[in-house]
Amino acid sequence: MSDNATTTTGPWGPHHDHVEEGLAHCADYLGRLQRSLAGEIAPDRHYFTTKAAALRDAAVGLLGRARDVERWLGACDAGHGIDADGEDRPSPAERAGERADALAALATEVADGLAWATLAVDAGDDGPEVADALLDAARRLGELARGAASSAAEVTALAAGRPR
Repeated sequence: MSDNATTTTGPWGPHHDHVEEGLAHCADYLGRLQRSLAGEIAPDRHYFTTKAAALRDAAVGLLGRARDVERWLGACDAGHGIDADGEDRPSPAERAGERADALAALATEVADGLAWATLAVDAGDDGPEVADALLDAARRLGELARGAASSAAEVTALAAGRPR
């Protein structure tokens, strides 16, 4: 057996199972969608939409797992620093990536909330829950805009070699 983990377990090294687990979640939801569309299981639209959202979430999770492994495999002291307490601190690029992931998650939540509210309005529901959902979406869109502006400034500084 080789000492080189990437040779023995492929390009994911010792983290192959971590990535494979995320892929299995995606495959599970894709299979459910295919069977639903074929009429084999729960052929209703609500089930399909719910599982499609779960597939999207699983795919986002798979991407996160792949990015985690890239960071773990590339973390050999390069780009990292130790703070005053002796704790490892992420590099500016890692912080920017984490902020981008958080903004993407927020954008997805806002999009899902707006989709639910617009479907409810189209169905004739104009109750307080819909109004609250729309107000919440407006508030969160403002939060997303502020976060995106801050992240853009951070990435611009990083690109110019001046980490914030």
